Amino acid sequence: MTNTFSDTLKKYLGEVVAIFIGISISFWFDEWREDRKDREMEQKILKNMKSNLRQDSMILEMTTINVQKMIAGAEKLSQLQLNPSLTDSISYYIDMSASYIGFLANQTTYEEMKQTGHSDLIQDDTLKNFILGYYTSLMPYIQEWCDVDKTHTMTQLIPEMSNYFPVIIDTTNIVPAAEKIKYLQKPKLKHLIITNLAYKREACKALEIAKGNNKRLIGRINKALKK
Repeated sequence: MTNTFSDTLKKYLGEVVAIFIGISISFWFDEWREDRKDREMEQKILKNMKSNLRQDSMILEMTTINVQKMIAGAEKLSQLQLNPSLTDSISYYIDMSASYIGFLANQTTYEEMKQTGHSDLIQDDTLKNFILGYYTSLMPYIQEWCDVDKTHTMTQLIPEMSNYFPVIIDTTNIVPAAEKIKYLQKPKLKHLIITNLAYKREACKALEIAKGNNKRLIGRINKALKK
């Protein structure tokens, strides 16, 4: 009788242990499967973000080159003297000075990540903070200076220039280059050009910072993708 009870107890305990092990293995497998899905999603997010950043990199480079041309044009206008050697280029300098900066980052992946809450899937906290800083701080900073430049150019600089000559070349109203140079030396217009030049320089600095951060962020993503 005692042996029968002992055998039965061992049998039940064995079944309980087997069930416990089975449940534990099932939980472990589910966790492993979920973790694998998370890692696959993390890799997908980082690859897509890297693609967005590469597009930004090209646009940043082209935008910086254009801004440098605008700055060079504004510098020429701010230092103008009535010099016949400038007559052939004055319209170009005016065009550059009266242009404004535009930059729009590709935030498709970041916005998707934010809306779905998938930012938590990025295991590298340093990388995650870098990404958040790039999109929530640096990009708005650039946009702010671009907006400042655009607003000043459109609402103050171009209207003041237009009081003296067409900013966009008008074949029905040709103003000689010497006349344009004379008008550009008027105190108010010169002040506006110098102010606008300062805005463009600050925007250019922001773009240069973004170029460096963009490159470093792509490098960090590459390291994360190799793990």
